[in-house]
Amino acid sequence: MSSSTGTRAISVPRVVHLSTVHNGHDNRVFNKEARALAAAGYDFHLVISAERDGDDGGVPVVALHRTGGRLRRIVVGQPEAWRVLRRLRPQLLQIHDPELIPMALLWGRLNHCRVVYDAHEDLVGQVESKPYLNRLTRPMMKLAARLLVGLADRGADGIVAATETVAGGFSNIRTVVVHNYPWLANFTAGPAPVPGRLVYAGDLSQERKLSFMIDLVRGLRETVPQAHLVLAGRPLRGCAPIVAVAVAEGLVDYRGLVPPTEVPEVLASAQVGLVFLAPLPNYLRSLPTKLFEYMAAGVPFCASDFPAWRQMFAGFGAGRFADTESVATTARVLTEMLQNPAECARMGRSGREAVDKGLTFEAQAQVLLGLTAELVGRP
Repeated sequence: MSSSTGTRAISVPRVVHLSTVHNGHDNRVFNKEARALAAAGYDFHLVISAERDGDDGGVPVVALHRTGGRLRRIVVGQPEAWRVLRRLRPQLLQIHDPELIPMALLWGRLNHCRVVYDAHEDLVGQVESKPYLNRLTRPMMKLAARLLVGLADRGADGIVAATETVAGGFSNIRTVVVHNYPWLANFTAGPAPVPGRLVYAGDLSQERKLSFMIDLVRGLRETVPQAHLVLAGRPLRGCAPIVAVAVAEGLVDYRGLVPPTEVPEVLASAQVGLVFLAPLPNYLRSLPTKLFEYMAAGVPFCASDFPAWRQMFAGFGAGRFADTESVATTARVLTEMLQNPAECARMGRSGREAVDKGLTFEAQAQVLLGLTAELVGRP
């Protein structure tokens, strides 16, 4: 039985997942990993920025106050998280933010608690994609990233990596890969494509080609008059005005930040799903979760033509790749797709068939549960 007090049945290990950065309905943290552990019968708590404490769809949530920027998260958010941990007294603590590594390892050492670092991205490579860093601050941030990764590698009891590339940065003997594949149980609605509809669901930023997608729709209307773009996600640094202008121009239908369990319905309405990224080091070998989600929704994708992505996805026959440094080239690819709905439907079926064969978080959850059981000594 779960409880927010320090008292619990001794036979049920208490597991806490902690984030001071992610929002309370983050897809990986809340909708996937937390749900899997809560369903597995652990005395589980998700400690995260949220509106209130409570049971959220079967996941016990302990709410942290929203604390803004990194400095405030460290100065205010981490002491608050420490107090919550002191009350909960977990046997295993899994953290989802690099900035929590020193605090979590200290907590674990002082309180005989196992600590796992969930590495969502290649932290060192991620520094290269930060546009606000310059030639003076970037080397300093790279050094800090290497120090944090090294600290987790040596000090954590286990590492959960989102991709094989991320896992390659660790030598910890308990490093496992838990891919961000879709929860198939969420993808029950069949495809219902709206003609000319392009969809992108995720953070909205220039690194994720926000302005490019809008320019693309503007150009597409010369050959596909009904072309339009549905966006679902949060606008990052300086992007909200760009979205507002595109909405006013009639190019974009903006849905805001959609809960993960409602995203599949948005995706199912697409004729084509988009995943465009700038060719930055941290993206070139990333594992694009959105492509798997489009496939699960039975929707064909159009994606940036990165060699690693072609190697991973071309064999599924579930979408097309385009040079997303060129609006004209990408527009030609999308025009061919939008003008051939039968081919789009075929690619959508091929993608769903590939996901059904094992590209699901239901399968990945077993890896996470195995590591958790090993660390808390539970069969």
